[in-house]
Amino acid sequence: MNHSYRLIGRTRRAWPALLLAMLVLIVPVAFAQGDAPAIEPDAALRPGETVTYRQTIPVNIVFVGYQRDDIDLPALRAWLPARYEPVVRSAQWYGLAGRDMGLRYDLEYKTRFADRAFEDDFFHYLSGIARPGDPTLFQAAYNDQARNVLDVTGPVGYIDGPSAENWLMEAGRSRLGIDPDKSYTVYFINWYDRPDFQFHVYTKTDSPDPDTGYNFGELRDSRKMIAWGGSHGRQWFFDLSAGPEAWANNFDVDNADVDGDDVADYRLPPIWEYAAGGYRDPAVLSSDLGLVTRFVAVNLLFTTSPIYDPLVAAPGPGGSRVNHVEMLELHRKSDGLAWLDMAYAENELSKLQPYYQWQSVVEDNRRPIPAGANLAVRIFGGLTRRPACWNAYESTDAQLFCYFNENYDNYVPAYDADDYVATVFGYNASLAKMGDVPLGFADDNWRDGTQSYVFMFDGPEIRAAGYGFTTTTIHELGHHYGLSHPHDGWDSEYGFDYDPTGDFFFAWSGDENHSIMSYIDVNWEFSPFDKDNMYRWEFAGYLNWANGLLASIQAHPDQVTVHGDVAAANDHARTATRAFRQWDYLTAATEARAAYESVAGAAEMLGLGAQTAFDARELPPTGAMPRLVDPIRFPDN
Repeated sequence: MNHSYRLIGRTRRAWPALLLAMLVLIVPVAFAQGDAPAIEPDAALRPGETVTYRQTIPVNIVFVGYQRDDIDLPALRAWLPARYEPVVRSAQWYGLAGRDMGLRYDLEYKTRFADRAFEDDFFHYLSGIARPGDPTLFQAAYNDQARNVLDVTGPVGYIDGPSAENWLMEAGRSRLGIDPDKSYTVYFINWYDRPDFQFHVYTKTDSPDPDTGYNFGELRDSRKMIAWGGSHGRQWFFDLSAGPEAWANNFDVDNADVDGDDVADYRLPPIWEYAAGGYRDPAVLSSDLGLVTRFVAVNLLFTTSPIYDPLVAAPGPGGSRVNHVEMLELHRKSDGLAWLDMAYAENELSKLQPYYQWQSVVEDNRRPIPAGANLAVRIFGGLTRRPACWNAYESTDAQLFCYFNENYDNYVPAYDADDYVATVFGYNASLAKMGDVPLGFADDNWRDGTQSYVFMFDGPEIRAAGYGFTTTTIHELGHHYGLSHPHDGWDSEYGFDYDPTGDFFFAWSGDENHSIMSYIDVNWEFSPFDKDNMYRWEFAGYLNWANGLLASIQAHPDQVTVHGDVAAANDHARTATRAFRQWDYLTAATEARAAYESVAGAAEMLGLGAQTAFDARELPPTGAMPRLVDPIRFPDN
């Protein structure tokens, strides 16, 4: 490996209203590809074929503190999907199929109830590491509800989430026979019914913002959680006896609509609210845990879909990933580059994908910046509706994209033809000069859902809230390279995209994991879930790209001259498929990329070229498609 975003504002996306009650009646959609045959263990490349690489994914569901009579397993299992096939989400928003991702996961579930000794040891461990403190602001807000069934009393235990996760992983391995290296696990926790119960929340307090030093996990009560996972491996726990909390708004048991969109929000209350006279009928507890398993753990963490096609951002053979940041200085008294540690950002990105060569280039566009760039941010931020290129798209949200797209060469120099350049335009300015802007967003091309440019915004007010440019850069480039949030995604069997609103409000719980792709701001790294999914997407993508090029090579009269390159590609492909089968996804992606580079090199020697075309219908410019801009949650706490 060589070395040389985040968000304030609004969410711009129109989502279809779906009622959970209606979902029960939906029959999972038929799969157009049918049941693709499984790949033979030692299969190499298959010229001209688009292969669907299948894998059985075991999912363990472990109950700790729940009794068998508490859980209606058929009601829980009724929500569990049998399989998952990733799609390119942004293409779906435009009514396009997107590239065939070439993956199918067959999901197998095993439920376990921890025995009394396991539970005694676990809750004794939690008691031992809990730091006593006063109830959080949101536990106090729960106490102020008119319909709460009890009051949270102190001292409250503040428990390190990664430590609790690690205990569960090791105990699951040694005492429950769970293989954490070749399966995913959900732990459902209930401490409430035990005599040693104490009110508690989970924390992660070791990752302040690298630019500002602000420690969200320590300082903000909105970051006191009821779930966590991914710090140590492929497991995630969800504890309804913790909290109540802010993140999924389960402290509010009085109001149906908590986000102000005039739609009732489906939330899972604290476990003691599953009672006669409580917020939820106790009979639906098992179904609710099934919802969390499907719509959070499986769809958003364990097996998920990319927001953008990762292979669009693939460098050519021998090329580099280039992160080019153009800093636009609009603030007289501060320097945007003082709040951007690009070496830090590149290090995190290169740890996500170490099989690429990485470069980072930062250019400081000093005052006065071009008038067009100044106007673009003012239009985007709602300070003016002056006619400009946005009119062709019928949305002022398009102004940043269309301005920089039309003037790209005035800002970004030419790079090597085999490099992939991810361009980031950063504005350092006060909100008075930018208007209502987010921390940042990874835009598409406003035609077919292909990623285009990253935009990010910072200044005195945003830095006072705790954010510099560095974590915004990592988060938004994570999107640009393909990663979705852990709170919104695609359901493969039902065939719809969803975000944490209305019937899926509880999906906010997915943010409580070790991923910078969340909004919760307690961690600035990519999680094991991010890496597993990225490596699988690229493993299948690169091998299918190689398959497409290999068909052209075999039809060439001089194919014998590149026999060595093709043989090397097959060796890499064979190693990749073996590694995929063994859950060594990093090796699988690395070797698949090597297979593609070998085939692409052979194609170039034969004059065939190394590029793989994307089969996408280009639409006219439109502002009617969904657009995703990430808001910061709980800006005042």
